[in-house]
Amino acid sequence: MELKLRELHEKKVREIIDERAVWNLPLLEKDASIASLLSILTARDHVWIVEKKGSRHVIGVVTENDILKLLAPARLPKYVFGKKYGVSIQHGTAEKAEDIMCSHLIKCSPEEKVGDVLKKMVNAGLRRLPIVKNDEIVGEITTRYIIQILLGKR
Repeated sequence: MELKLRELHEKKVREIIDERAVWNLPLLEKDASIASLLSILTARDHVWIVEKKGSRHVIGVVTENDILKLLAPARLPKYVFGKKYGVSIQHGTAEKAEDIMCSHLIKCSPEEKVGDVLKKMVNAGLRRLPIVKNDEIVGEITTRYIIQILLGKR
């Protein structure tokens, strides 16, 4: 396993990613409703947010954890970025995917080494990164996917 991990660290992301997985990416446009977002999250643990329908220009991500914060009972009112109650379904300040997405994305390139990408993930405390080429999402790399490779299931 250790030897296989060292070899994996040296491979480029494009060498390990399944091209067919591009068509299975959870993508949703930024203007989509919260209901549409929740519908996708019933089957996936995250959704990549893109500029508009049919686009692959990724601008954010919404995870189950982001939704958990919205579903929890509202906190005491506060003033955040011009919205009296912050981002909340209850107070009507979260209506679209864009309202709750995390727009600070850490991305990787198909040409980066897997070891470098894993370091990025660890340093940022992330379990997934979008793989971006020419400003468009072409895949994703996840800890689950890396584990499957190490176990010979991919």
